[in-house]
Amino acid sequence: MKMKKFIIGIDVGGTTIKLGLVKETKIYKLFSLPTFAFENPKKVLGQVEIGLNHLLKQVSSNEIEGIGIGFPGKVNSETGFVTSAPNFNNWKNVPVKKRLLKFGFPVFIDNDANCAALGELLFGRGKKLKNFVMVTLGTGVGGGLILNGKLFRGESGGAGEIGHITIDYSGPYCKCGRRGCIEAYAGNNYIKQRTIQKLHEYPDSLILQLVEHNLNNIEPKIINDAARRGDELAIKILKETGYYIGIGLANLANTLDIHHFIIGGGVSNAGPILLRAIENSIKEHGIKDIVKDVKVISAQLKNKAGILGAASLVLINQKLK
Repeated sequence: MKMKKFIIGIDVGGTTIKLGLVKETKIYKLFSLPTFAFENPKKVLGQVEIGLNHLLKQVSSNEIEGIGIGFPGKVNSETGFVTSAPNFNNWKNVPVKKRLLKFGFPVFIDNDANCAALGELLFGRGKKLKNFVMVTLGTGVGGGLILNGKLFRGESGGAGEIGHITIDYSGPYCKCGRRGCIEAYAGNNYIKQRTIQKLHEYPDSLILQLVEHNLNNIEPKIINDAARRGDELAIKILKETGYYIGIGLANLANTLDIHHFIIGGGVSNAGPILLRAIENSIKEHGIKDIVKDVKVISAQLKNKAGILGAASLVLINQKLK
Protein backbone atom coordinates (compact mmCIF):
# COMPACT_ATOMS: atom_id res chain seq x y z
CA MET A 1 0.00 0.00 0.00
CA LYS A 2 1.33 3.42 -0.99
CA MET A 3 1.83 5.95 1.77
CA LYS A 4 0.88 9.51 0.81
CA LYS A 5 1.92 10.97 4.15
CA PHE A 6 4.34 10.08 6.91
CA ILE A 7 3.34 7.71 9.69
CA ILE A 8 4.99 7.97 13.08
CA GLY A 9 6.02 4.51 14.21
CA ILE A 10 6.91 4.02 17.88
CA ASP A 11 8.62 0.93 19.21
CA VAL A 12 8.62 0.82 23.01
CA GLY A 13 11.21 -1.64 24.27
CA GLY A 14 12.23 -2.64 27.77
CA THR A 15 15.39 -0.53 27.46
CA THR A 16 14.90 1.90 24.58
CA ILE A 17 12.04 3.74 22.86
CA LYS A 18 12.59 4.13 19.11
CA LEU A 19 10.55 6.50 16.96
CA GLY A 20 10.65 7.26 13.28
CA LEU A 21 8.84 8.96 10.43
CA VAL A 22 7.82 6.19 8.05
CA LYS A 23 6.98 6.32 4.36
CA GLU A 24 6.84 3.09 2.35
CA THR A 25 9.56 0.89 3.89
CA LYS A 26 11.89 3.75 4.72
CA ILE A 27 12.39 5.30 8.13
CA TYR A 28 13.22 9.00 8.24
CA LYS A 29 14.36 11.03 11.22
CA LEU A 30 14.98 8.09 13.52
CA PHE A 31 15.10 9.08 17.18
CA SER A 32 15.64 7.00 20.31
CA LEU A 33 15.73 7.60 24.04
CA PRO A 34 15.71 5.52 27.25
CA THR A 35 12.47 3.83 28.30
CA PHE A 36 12.94 3.94 32.09
CA ALA A 37 10.76 0.82 32.35
CA PHE A 38 11.79 0.42 36.00
CA GLU A 39 9.98 3.66 36.84
CA ASN A 40 6.22 4.34 36.69
CA PRO A 41 3.94 4.57 33.61
CA LYS A 42 3.87 8.36 33.78
CA LYS A 43 7.65 8.49 33.31
CA VAL A 44 7.62 6.04 30.38
CA LEU A 45 4.81 7.88 28.61
CA GLY A 46 6.64 11.13 29.26
CA GLN A 47 9.59 9.69 27.34
CA VAL A 48 7.29 8.75 24.45
CA GLU A 49 5.96 12.30 24.38
CA ILE A 50 9.48 13.75 24.35
CA GLY A 51 10.24 11.58 21.31
CA LEU A 52 7.02 12.60 19.58
CA ASN A 53 7.64 16.28 20.15
CA HIS A 54 11.12 15.89 18.70
CA LEU A 55 9.81 14.24 15.51
CA LEU A 56 6.94 16.67 15.08
CA LYS A 57 9.43 19.51 14.89
CA GLN A 58 10.86 17.91 11.74
CA VAL A 59 7.64 18.02 9.65
CA SER A 60 4.40 19.96 9.45
CA SER A 61 1.35 18.40 11.07
CA ASN A 62 -0.53 18.07 7.76
CA GLU A 63 2.15 15.65 6.59
CA ILE A 64 1.29 13.12 9.34
CA GLU A 65 -1.27 10.37 8.70
CA GLY A 66 -1.28 8.89 12.18
CA ILE A 67 0.66 7.30 15.02
CA GLY A 68 1.26 3.60 15.51
CA ILE A 69 2.79 2.27 18.71
CA GLY A 70 3.99 -1.17 19.67
CA PHE A 71 4.16 -1.96 23.38
CA PRO A 72 5.60 -5.07 25.09
CA GLY A 73 2.67 -6.31 27.13
CA LYS A 74 -0.95 -7.31 26.94
CA VAL A 75 -2.68 -4.64 24.89
CA ASN A 76 -6.35 -4.08 24.15
CA SER A 77 -6.03 -2.63 20.66
CA GLU A 78 -9.66 -1.44 20.63
CA THR A 79 -9.63 0.52 23.89
CA GLY A 80 -5.97 1.49 23.67
CA PHE A 81 -5.19 0.25 27.19
CA VAL A 82 -2.03 -1.64 28.09
CA THR A 83 -3.55 -4.00 30.64
CA SER A 84 -0.27 -5.53 31.84
CA ALA A 85 3.45 -5.43 31.05
CA PRO A 86 5.65 -7.95 32.94
CA ASN A 87 8.95 -6.15 32.28
CA PHE A 88 7.61 -2.71 33.28
CA ASN A 89 7.11 -1.44 36.79
CA ASN A 90 3.53 -1.01 38.06
CA TRP A 91 1.76 -1.27 34.69
CA LYS A 92 -1.92 -2.13 34.94
CA ASN A 93 -4.70 -0.80 32.72
CA VAL A 94 -2.76 2.22 31.47
CA PRO A 95 -4.68 4.30 28.84
CA VAL A 96 -1.78 4.82 26.44
CA LYS A 97 -3.91 5.66 23.39
CA LYS A 98 -5.91 8.32 25.26
CA ARG A 99 -2.69 9.94 26.46
CA LEU A 100 -1.33 10.25 22.90
CA LEU A 101 -4.54 11.40 21.21
CA LYS A 102 -3.81 14.89 22.52
CA PHE A 103 -1.25 15.24 19.73
CA GLY A 104 -4.18 15.50 17.31
CA PHE A 105 -3.60 12.43 15.14
CA PRO A 106 -5.27 8.99 14.93
CA VAL A 107 -3.48 6.61 17.31
CA PHE A 108 -3.31 2.84 17.01
CA ILE A 109 -1.62 0.58 19.54
CA ASP A 110 -0.89 -3.13 19.77
CA ASN A 111 1.50 -5.56 21.36
CA ASP A 112 5.01 -5.02 19.98
CA ALA A 113 5.37 -8.60 18.72
CA ASN A 114 1.99 -8.31 16.97
CA CYS A 115 3.36 -5.20 15.29
CA ALA A 116 6.51 -7.07 14.24
CA ALA A 117 4.33 -9.83 12.77
CA LEU A 118 2.30 -7.28 10.80
CA GLY A 119 5.51 -5.65 9.59
CA GLU A 120 6.82 -8.97 8.29
CA LEU A 121 3.42 -9.71 6.74
CA LEU A 122 3.32 -6.43 4.82
CA PHE A 123 7.00 -5.77 4.15
CA GLY A 124 9.12 -8.81 5.02
CA ARG A 125 9.42 -12.60 5.05
CA GLY A 126 5.71 -13.08 5.57
CA LYS A 127 4.55 -11.41 2.36
CA LYS A 128 4.11 -14.77 0.60
CA LEU A 129 2.98 -16.74 3.65
CA LYS A 130 -0.64 -17.34 4.65
CA ASN A 131 0.25 -18.59 8.13
CA PHE A 132 3.27 -17.99 10.34
CA VAL A 133 4.35 -17.40 13.90
CA MET A 134 6.50 -14.36 14.65
CA VAL A 135 8.86 -14.63 17.62
CA THR A 136 10.69 -11.59 18.97
CA LEU A 137 13.72 -12.09 21.18
CA GLY A 138 14.81 -9.15 23.31
CA THR A 139 14.42 -8.02 26.92
CA GLY A 140 11.40 -10.31 26.84
CA VAL A 141 10.18 -12.94 24.41
CA GLY A 142 7.12 -11.98 22.40
CA GLY A 143 5.06 -13.53 19.66
CA GLY A 144 2.52 -12.75 16.99
CA LEU A 145 0.22 -15.18 15.15
CA ILE A 146 -0.69 -14.67 11.51
CA LEU A 147 -3.53 -17.05 10.60
CA ASN A 148 -5.08 -17.04 7.14
CA GLY A 149 -3.28 -13.80 6.33
CA LYS A 150 -4.58 -11.91 9.36
CA LEU A 151 -3.28 -11.10 12.81
CA PHE A 152 -4.95 -13.25 15.47
CA ARG A 153 -5.32 -11.33 18.73
CA GLY A 154 -7.53 -13.73 20.68
CA GLU A 155 -10.67 -12.87 22.63
CA SER A 156 -9.07 -10.36 25.02
CA GLY A 157 -6.09 -9.23 22.94
CA GLY A 158 -3.59 -11.52 24.67
CA ALA A 159 -2.91 -14.08 21.92
CA GLY A 160 0.71 -14.71 21.03
CA GLU A 161 2.28 -14.50 24.51
CA ILE A 162 4.81 -17.09 23.42
CA GLY A 163 7.37 -15.99 25.98
CA HIS A 164 5.12 -17.24 28.76
CA ILE A 165 4.56 -20.74 27.46
CA THR A 166 5.75 -22.99 30.30
CA ILE A 167 8.42 -25.46 29.26
CA ASP A 168 9.39 -26.58 32.78
CA TYR A 169 6.95 -26.12 35.67
CA SER A 170 9.86 -26.35 38.16
CA GLY A 171 12.19 -24.13 36.12
CA PRO A 172 13.54 -20.67 36.96
CA TYR A 173 11.18 -17.88 37.94
CA CYS A 174 10.08 -15.45 35.25
CA LYS A 175 9.23 -11.78 35.83
CA CYS A 176 5.59 -12.64 35.21
CA GLY A 177 5.69 -14.54 38.53
CA ARG A 178 5.48 -18.04 37.06
CA ARG A 179 8.19 -20.65 36.64
CA GLY A 180 9.76 -22.19 33.59
CA CYS A 181 8.52 -19.74 30.92
CA ILE A 182 10.42 -19.59 27.63
CA GLU A 183 11.33 -16.02 28.56
CA ALA A 184 13.08 -17.27 31.72
CA TYR A 185 15.53 -19.04 29.40
CA ALA A 186 15.65 -16.78 26.35
CA GLY A 187 15.12 -13.20 27.57
CA ASN A 188 18.26 -11.03 27.43
CA ASN A 189 18.86 -10.90 31.18
CA TYR A 190 18.29 -14.62 31.62
CA ILE A 191 20.76 -15.44 28.84
CA LYS A 192 23.25 -13.15 30.55
CA GLN A 193 22.71 -14.90 33.91
CA ARG A 194 23.15 -18.34 32.37
CA THR A 195 26.34 -17.21 30.65
CA ILE A 196 27.82 -15.85 33.88
CA GLN A 197 26.96 -19.07 35.71
CA LYS A 198 28.87 -21.12 33.13
CA LEU A 199 31.92 -18.88 32.77
CA HIS A 200 33.81 -20.64 35.55
CA GLU A 201 33.81 -23.74 33.34
CA TYR A 202 35.27 -21.71 30.46
CA PRO A 203 37.87 -19.34 31.99
CA ASP A 204 39.46 -18.74 28.58
CA SER A 205 36.19 -17.80 26.87
CA LEU A 206 36.41 -14.99 24.34
CA ILE A 207 33.35 -13.52 26.03
CA LEU A 208 35.50 -12.46 28.99
CA GLN A 209 37.99 -10.80 26.68
CA LEU A 210 35.28 -8.93 24.76
CA VAL A 211 33.85 -7.47 27.98
CA GLU A 212 37.32 -6.87 29.46
CA HIS A 213 36.38 -9.15 32.40
CA ASN A 214 33.50 -6.86 33.41
CA LEU A 215 30.59 -9.29 33.68
CA ASN A 216 28.08 -6.42 33.76
CA ASN A 217 28.87 -5.77 30.09
CA ILE A 218 27.78 -9.21 28.93
CA GLU A 219 24.87 -8.96 26.50
CA PRO A 220 23.52 -11.01 23.56
CA LYS A 221 25.53 -8.98 21.03
CA ILE A 222 28.77 -9.95 22.80
CA ILE A 223 27.71 -13.60 22.91
CA ASN A 224 26.78 -13.49 19.22
CA ASP A 225 30.13 -11.93 18.30
CA ALA A 226 32.03 -14.54 20.31
CA ALA A 227 30.03 -17.37 18.72
CA ARG A 228 30.80 -16.13 15.22
CA ARG A 229 34.47 -16.28 16.16
CA GLY A 230 34.13 -19.89 17.29
CA ASP A 231 33.95 -19.45 21.08
CA GLU A 232 32.84 -22.73 22.64
CA LEU A 233 30.82 -21.24 25.49
CA ALA A 234 29.05 -18.71 23.28
CA ILE A 235 28.04 -21.42 20.83
CA LYS A 236 26.84 -23.59 23.72
CA ILE A 237 24.70 -20.77 25.12
CA LEU A 238 23.09 -20.06 21.76
CA LYS A 239 22.36 -23.73 21.11
CA GLU A 240 20.85 -24.09 24.60
CA THR A 241 18.73 -21.00 24.05
CA GLY A 242 17.51 -22.34 20.73
CA TYR A 243 16.74 -25.70 22.31
CA TYR A 244 14.58 -24.12 25.01
CA ILE A 245 12.74 -21.88 22.53
CA GLY A 246 12.11 -24.87 20.29
CA ILE A 247 10.39 -26.82 23.06
CA GLY A 248 7.78 -24.08 23.39
CA LEU A 249 7.39 -23.60 19.64
CA ALA A 250 6.88 -27.35 19.19
CA ASN A 251 3.76 -26.99 21.35
CA LEU A 252 2.53 -24.24 19.03
CA ALA A 253 3.31 -26.31 15.96
CA ASN A 254 1.41 -29.25 17.42
CA THR A 255 -1.57 -27.04 18.26
CA LEU A 256 -1.79 -24.89 15.14
CA ASP A 257 -0.09 -27.05 12.49
CA ILE A 258 1.94 -24.03 11.35
CA HIS A 259 5.15 -24.65 9.41
CA HIS A 260 6.86 -21.25 9.36
CA PHE A 261 8.41 -19.50 12.34
CA ILE A 262 10.01 -16.08 11.78
CA ILE A 263 12.55 -15.09 14.42
CA GLY A 264 13.36 -11.44 15.08
CA GLY A 265 14.80 -9.24 17.80
CA GLY A 266 18.35 -8.64 18.95
CA VAL A 267 19.14 -12.19 20.07
CA SER A 268 18.16 -13.48 16.62
CA ASN A 269 21.20 -11.74 15.14
CA ALA A 270 23.10 -14.85 16.21
CA GLY A 271 22.02 -16.23 12.86
CA PRO A 272 22.23 -19.87 11.73
CA ILE A 273 23.53 -21.26 15.04
CA LEU A 274 20.41 -20.16 16.89
CA LEU A 275 17.95 -20.75 14.05
CA ARG A 276 19.15 -24.32 13.43
CA ALA A 277 18.97 -25.06 17.16
CA ILE A 278 15.36 -23.82 17.31
CA GLU A 279 14.33 -25.80 14.22
CA ASN A 280 16.03 -28.98 15.43
CA SER A 281 14.36 -28.65 18.82
CA ILE A 282 10.92 -28.18 17.26
CA LYS A 283 11.41 -31.30 15.18
CA GLU A 284 12.67 -33.23 18.20
CA HIS A 285 9.75 -32.28 20.46
CA GLY A 286 6.87 -31.93 18.01
CA ILE A 287 4.59 -34.54 16.45
CA LYS A 288 6.65 -35.90 13.57
CA ASP A 289 3.99 -35.69 10.84
CA ILE A 290 3.22 -32.07 11.79
CA VAL A 291 6.73 -30.68 12.27
CA LYS A 292 8.63 -32.50 9.52
CA ASP A 293 8.24 -29.52 7.16
CA VAL A 294 8.83 -26.77 9.75
CA LYS A 295 11.13 -23.95 8.68
CA VAL A 296 12.67 -21.44 11.09
CA ILE A 297 13.79 -18.29 9.29
CA SER A 298 15.18 -14.92 10.31
CA ALA A 299 13.07 -11.77 10.15
CA GLN A 300 13.77 -9.52 7.20
CA LEU A 301 13.09 -6.18 8.84
CA LYS A 302 15.80 -6.59 11.51
CA ASN A 303 16.15 -3.41 13.56
CA LYS A 304 13.40 -1.75 11.51
CA ALA A 305 10.81 -4.26 12.65
CA GLY A 306 9.45 -2.38 15.65
CA ILE A 307 8.95 0.96 13.93
CA LEU A 308 7.71 -0.43 10.59
CA GLY A 309 5.46 -2.84 12.46
CA ALA A 310 3.93 -0.03 14.48
CA ALA A 311 3.41 1.97 11.29
CA SER A 312 1.60 -1.08 9.86
CA LEU A 313 -1.19 -0.51 12.36
CA VAL A 314 -2.03 2.78 10.67
CA LEU A 315 -1.76 1.26 7.20
CA ILE A 316 -4.10 -1.60 8.03
CA ASN A 317 -6.64 0.81 9.50
CA GLN A 318 -6.51 2.82 6.26
CA LYS A 319 -7.14 -0.35 4.28
CA LEU A 320 -10.21 -1.16 6.38
CA LYS A 321 -11.80 2.24 5.74
